[in-house]
Amino acid sequence: MKLYHIFFQYSLIGIIRMRPPKNIKLTFVCTLWSPQLNMAHEIVKIPDLLEEAHVPLIVFHREQHTAELENCLKPALSMNKPIHAWLFGQPGTGKTLVSKFILRKLSKDGRLGGIYINCWEHNTYYAVLDELVRKLRILGAEKLNTSFKLERFRQFVGTRPFIIILDEIDQPKRMERDSIIYNLCNVGNVGLVIISNSRDMLFSMDERIRSRMNAKQIEFSGYTIEDLASILRLRAASALSAGTWNDEMLGKIASFAEGDARCAFQTLKNAARWAESENSATIAEKHVQAGHNSSRGSKKAWLLERLSSHHRLLYDLVKEHGQINSGELWEAYLDECREINKPPIALRTFSEYMNKLIELDLVRWDRALVRGKVRVFRPTD
Repeated sequence: MKLYHIFFQYSLIGIIRMRPPKNIKLTFVCTLWSPQLNMAHEIVKIPDLLEEAHVPLIVFHREQHTAELENCLKPALSMNKPIHAWLFGQPGTGKTLVSKFILRKLSKDGRLGGIYINCWEHNTYYAVLDELVRKLRILGAEKLNTSFKLERFRQFVGTRPFIIILDEIDQPKRMERDSIIYNLCNVGNVGLVIISNSRDMLFSMDERIRSRMNAKQIEFSGYTIEDLASILRLRAASALSAGTWNDEMLGKIASFAEGDARCAFQTLKNAARWAESENSATIAEKHVQAGHNSSRGSKKAWLLERLSSHHRLLYDLVKEHGQINSGELWEAYLDECREINKPPIALRTFSEYMNKLIELDLVRWDRALVRGKVRVFRPTD
């Protein structure tokens, strides 16, 4: 008689009834299965809730900002032209979140149309128009001509109110940026929500364009530690398995983030992944530290990726020297440009670019102990 061994891993205790053929003898070897013993701990249940792109049903700790932006766009519900808005502040302070939240809220009944465009991905006037007509599926706008595309968009919206969110407006060059804003803000009842890291970008625009746009300025400061901990608690309750996190751990992540919600979400997600990789039942302090180190590097890479090649070159030179004064940095920059056959920026632009690196906390500076307006730069880390 043939002998067949059938091995079962079974999670429930029960009675198995089978009638084997007469010439076959079945031997059942059953082992009790426990998720805690044989399966990695799942900490992250819904990873999408920890992504910066997630827009929750309620936005907390940005009530004043949402109210201000909603007041700018509300005229559109009465078929009037919205008030243009200029949102500015450091990365991770809720500018994109609030913009998308208000657009979703006002357009949910179909009375108001709107679209989101990332100007880092579409950093020319032509690219913005092309993305606009593509997303709206405007027929007959295939011509490679900005005037034609703009006219087709104008015909498409007619007199209907329409909202365009222009995120990361810092990325297009000045001439392209001016063309984007000037042409779109003059279309019918179109309202612009422009998102920037700084108010300086607004005042660097041509005076006639700035005057015509007459945008409402809304400043976004960094979140407090308490606010970030509260936001993290809400996300963790839905995104993570129960019992895998605690308030003390979230408070530590909030303090690490220094007001940047994007950094806080990234740290929490990384910490959870580190804990899962070690088959830990909870997120421990060592996982939070590892998650913070990983997210800090990711944030720096994310910021540098969105800057020009000249910004990155200046940052690399500061990092290479460790400490360098403004005159030496300018000379080192010119030498590097000559070596790689790259046209250098002007001295005035050099100062603006260094201010940008300081603003993004990639570089720090002190006044040099010499006469004149000489600064000493060093990388933040």
